[in-house]
Amino acid sequence: MKNKVIVIGAGIGGMTSALLLASKGYDITIIEKNNAAGGRMRRIYHNECVFDAGPSLITMPFILQDFIQSLGFGKQLSDYIDLLPIHPICHYKWSDSSSLDFYTDKKSMHKALQEFSGTHSIQEFESYLEHASKVYSATKDVFLFNPFDGFLEFFKTKNLPLLPQLPLLRFTKGFHDHNASYFSDKKLIQLFDRFATYNGSSPYKAPATLMVIPYIEWNYGGWYPKGGIYSIAETYLQLCNELGISIIYDTEVKKIHCNNGRAESVETSSGTLLKADYIISNSDVYHTRTKLLGRNSEKMPDLSSSGFVILLAMKKNPFSMKHHTVLFSDDYQREFHEIFMEEIPPQNMTVYISVSSITDASQAQGEKENWFILVNTPSNSLNMQWNNDEQHFYAEKIFKQIDKYYPEFEAYIDGEPRYISPKHFSEDFNATGGSLYGSSSNSMFSAFLRPKNRDTKIKNLFYCGGSSHPGGGIPLVILSGQFAAKAIMESKNL
Repeated sequence: MKNKVIVIGAGIGGMTSALLLASKGYDITIIEKNNAAGGRMRRIYHNECVFDAGPSLITMPFILQDFIQSLGFGKQLSDYIDLLPIHPICHYKWSDSSSLDFYTDKKSMHKALQEFSGTHSIQEFESYLEHASKVYSATKDVFLFNPFDGFLEFFKTKNLPLLPQLPLLRFTKGFHDHNASYFSDKKLIQLFDRFATYNGSSPYKAPATLMVIPYIEWNYGGWYPKGGIYSIAETYLQLCNELGISIIYDTEVKKIHCNNGRAESVETSSGTLLKADYIISNSDVYHTRTKLLGRNSEKMPDLSSSGFVILLAMKKNPFSMKHHTVLFSDDYQREFHEIFMEEIPPQNMTVYISVSSITDASQAQGEKENWFILVNTPSNSLNMQWNNDEQHFYAEKIFKQIDKYYPEFEAYIDGEPRYISPKHFSEDFNATGGSLYGSSSNSMFSAFLRPKNRDTKIKNLFYCGGSSHPGGGIPLVILSGQFAAKAIMESKNL
């Protein structure tokens, strides 16, 4: 008799677990709150444009490739998805009209740095990457590519070689301070500080070990699937169909019923009880523990940032946009103080713009461009309900900020904007406070405190997704789904 597994949530992490287990003969049912799979990887059609309203970049594509191969179909990633390289990977702009393109090939990057800040910046850049490369090599098998057991990892025989390298990791040094110790140009410091936002953290609070994030982007490049990021979710759905995985849409899990330390069933919004031998929650871990398990004493984690998104269809314009653009604020430290200390949306904000139609013209009709605009905001914003008036008011602030870099850009807006607020992230995905990544990395201990892939109290309950180990972002979420599935396969007599 097949082991029955229920997966709560059809996000990429949940579907990864489901696919891996189904390929090994498990009976899988996925219960999805919304009417489509993919979780935060979703596609929105608006004003004759197509928007990836979640992740906008693929890094470490080998993780997705290896996973597809592990399913045993004899297929390659290229059989399903055509990955297009993004060059430059990002265009950075400052309010004084200076700008820098960030490339992932050495020749182009050196030339850009030479023109931007002089020969010394090339030497600083290479030295920074050399250090980050050593940290990545030393930590990847402990913190990324394997399940993580917190501080106990350092006492395991296989990880003893890491102990002499701990000073290299600079756990006790802040990310901003680390960046400032390498770069003499304040704008380059700000550029590298920005990588803390990749997991919703502040560069002024996060540890220096986040230096591996820019290294990964530099080393593995940035990629975009032809047809949009959502084509990954479509590939997963195709594979789910081939493996006979059942997905129940428009149904929310309201409770996990447990007995004697075991999860026995889930109760859905329709009142149905579904029994299972194993349960994997691809929902937010804090939500799972407090709302589904009723652990009222569960301590809320130090939440990552949320975000306010504006989807714009733009007419043909003179701005020569790149696929990814960052418009830096003039006071970065103040911006993060407002987000994480005052818990208010920043007033002088850094603006991220993704225009995927630059790489893939199919994402916008005619001569339009699809501008996906994101500003980092706090989770659980104080004095903000994110109602229609507040969304419109804050969008106008963002437009004024963009106008400093692209004068009169509003004249090219085609149709009404569409907004996605922290309130939407909270309601649509049960994300605590609208957090984009669960817990932040705003502490030297953050990596040790992130929830493990197996519940510590319920022996047959597992976690995957951006709020559990190893964290947010497409490649890490895929790894989390694999860790949860492999933990089930390795379980005996649970």
